[in-house]
Amino acid sequence: MNYNDWDNVFPEVPQSFHEVVQHTLHERGLGRTGRRKTMKKRFPIVLAAAIAALCVTAAAAYVIQWNGKLAECFDADEQQQSQLASAGAVGSVDQTVTENGLTVTALQTLGDRNGVYLLLDVQAPEDVTLTDTNLFEEMSVDIEGVGDHISWSGGFMSNFDKTASPNGADNERYFELRLSNTEQEDWNGKTITLDFRNLQGDSGKLDMYTIVEGEWKLSWTLSYTDQMQTFDLNKAYTVNGHAVTVKTVELSPLSMMLTLGGDGLKTLIDDSDLDECGCLCTVALTMRDGTTIDEIGGAGGNESYTDTSYTYTSRFGKVLDAEQVTGLTLTFPWENVDNTLTAALR
Repeated sequence: MNYNDWDNVFPEVPQSFHEVVQHTLHERGLGRTGRRKTMKKRFPIVLAAAIAALCVTAAAAYVIQWNGKLAECFDADEQQQSQLASAGAVGSVDQTVTENGLTVTALQTLGDRNGVYLLLDVQAPEDVTLTDTNLFEEMSVDIEGVGDHISWSGGFMSNFDKTASPNGADNERYFELRLSNTEQEDWNGKTITLDFRNLQGDSGKLDMYTIVEGEWKLSWTLSYTDQMQTFDLNKAYTVNGHAVTVKTVELSPLSMMLTLGGDGLKTLIDDSDLDECGCLCTVALTMRDGTTIDEIGGAGGNESYTDTSYTYTSRFGKVLDAEQVTGLTLTFPWENVDNTLTAALR
């Protein structure tokens, strides 16, 4: 069943609103004796406008509250949570399906144009213990109109204590999914469907066996926001004698996209043998306070390339204050000397 908790949507009516209404009553002669003339026809309009203004304020005050585990996973402080929720990056799902004593609940999503993170909860029958070695025998992710080229990864949350279980119970555990929008398609407002089949356990060395049979399918409208800032740099650099152009850098609190070009790019790609290593360069971000963030790809990423263009996309494992990023350093590990370049963004 779908439902929304509206209990706390409308805040307590502020004293200022009472004062406005009282003042309106006084001015329109409804709080005193005397002649009212034609003003009594205007009063309902004035009062309705005041009430409408309060309702708009109340609706604006309603911001999606982050699931505590989602905030923990992305190390998001209260200010970051509020900013991303207000911007529409967080989507509340609350879709649940139960079969054969096992319940799968989609809790919340967090995403932008480059990908979406999904947090789910799986509760098995009481005699079943869930760990990060459990998996579903079959699983599919479908987004309306996208086709079969959705890139995703996920599984039961891994940890060394009880924090991966919402209530500390052995039979309940968080389940994570990371969707990578490699084709840069517009998923917003599209129906997403998750299909899980047959919960399995591992008897050792990936010898899987079925614990709970069944199919669990959930569907809802996907919602996220695009907060990418685009820096059109088009600046030329030299890496080990090879000309490289940093064309664009796109940055949001959740991800980054880097595009390179230049006459020397093909040589750098050939030197790196991307088909084997899967990486042309590493990226470090420089912050306004002088600190450096080296590991920015905690939530995964992808790259694509031709002889004349290279695109690197990284989805951050933690929420980033994008306004504090002043530059980035690229390191090309397959070049022996002069293998770094630093590009300023601001």
